[in-house]
Amino acid sequence: MGHMKTITVRFDRQSGQAVKPVHGICNGPLSESGLIDTSAFYEEIGIPFIRLHDTDTPTSRTLVDISRIFPNFDADESDPANYFFEHTDQLLLAIDRLGAKPIYRLGESIDHSIFKRYARPPKDFEKWTRICVNIIRHYNEGWAGGFTLGISYWEIWNEPDLGNEMWDGGTAQQYRDLYKTAVAGIKALDPSLKVGGCALAGVLDFAEDFFRQCAREAIPLDFFSFHLYYRRMEQLESYVTAIDRLLAKYGLSHVERIFDEWNYFGSDDMPDLELWRAIRDAERGLVAKSLFETAQSEIGASFAAASMIEMNRLPVDIATYYDGQPKLRYCGLFDRYAVPQKTYHAFRAYGRLYRLGGRIVETQARGEGLYVLAAAGEKKSGILISNYGGESDYYTVDMKKLHPARPIKAELYLLNHDRDLELERTEIYHGEDVAQTIRLENHTVCLLELTAAF
Repeated sequence: MGHMKTITVRFDRQSGQAVKPVHGICNGPLSESGLIDTSAFYEEIGIPFIRLHDTDTPTSRTLVDISRIFPNFDADESDPANYFFEHTDQLLLAIDRLGAKPIYRLGESIDHSIFKRYARPPKDFEKWTRICVNIIRHYNEGWAGGFTLGISYWEIWNEPDLGNEMWDGGTAQQYRDLYKTAVAGIKALDPSLKVGGCALAGVLDFAEDFFRQCAREAIPLDFFSFHLYYRRMEQLESYVTAIDRLLAKYGLSHVERIFDEWNYFGSDDMPDLELWRAIRDAERGLVAKSLFETAQSEIGASFAAASMIEMNRLPVDIATYYDGQPKLRYCGLFDRYAVPQKTYHAFRAYGRLYRLGGRIVETQARGEGLYVLAAAGEKKSGILISNYGGESDYYTVDMKKLHPARPIKAELYLLNHDRDLELERTEIYHGEDVAQTIRLENHTVCLLELTAAF
């Protein structure tokens, strides 16, 4: 046995902050044109938000893209006959049945082909906005045989800073003009709707110019969305802190921050830019295989848990993991047959802590690679621990100020190479202060649920 490491949880020191809804997912529960339905798994996680972008790619039959719903841009946008909603309706109703909230990306999905037919600036921003408004009317006001789903979040485009794959031939100023036009049209329909952008791929200068114009011209920005693929928590902290500083610089600190694409990414063998190229190169297929299988493994699971834990500390309000569609390589939750993988169980663990509805309490972890989040509820409390890159060792979980008047039932669940968030043991705690020893292998996620035993 190595030297003992300690995790301290102070149940008498509540922050007042609720556990954040950062266990959202991009896409699902329907994929493959509705053939695959992962609703039961989504329900088990208790997914709070589902972001719709690259939806059902590349078959595109239930895509939310403007070009799929309104296929002939030259047609009359005021005529319901020129819209095709049915496939998108099927998906939105499935999301509504789950009780999840959509983040609906108004725009187009990524296009890796030679000619970017739709992933380019619309030829008429005003008309494009009127089409978007009618889509919103269909889902929120019943227009064209629609629904009253109460969708709040409407995101304008995706990664316009990425260049030719998302904004081919367009400039940064054109994106700002599109956003300005769209937000005005949507707010004219319903000022309570939350409109934002720009699903930043990482170019901070692009974001700063966007913030500057929003601030200077008082253009509404209800949320700012951004993306990052990474494997070190320092990368996450550095990025979201930089965005936070830019928002503050332009008086936009009140803006919600939506981290709506993230996943495990990185390699010991090559820098990120080379890795991005390698995973698209068929002759280097083993590189892609290794990366995406790692994202589904206990490494990816402990990464995901550590990330969600860190987001509670960082300026992130909502997050959606990319992606939940089993056929996509980036789907860390399921294999291509929709069988849950290790990372699915990390989301399940976080969802259980979130559903307690408690308030975050103070924690302190002594040990490299340890990430801890604890919350205390009325009758149930929970401690989520991710050993993401730390030593395999025995750890003491030192719990302070538990309820002294009644015993506590403690259930320990483990997620590692051998277990899929399975109940490891149940114990009864007595007294205010209890120390529990747990063996945590590297890349283990542990959930400790504490229930008042009557």
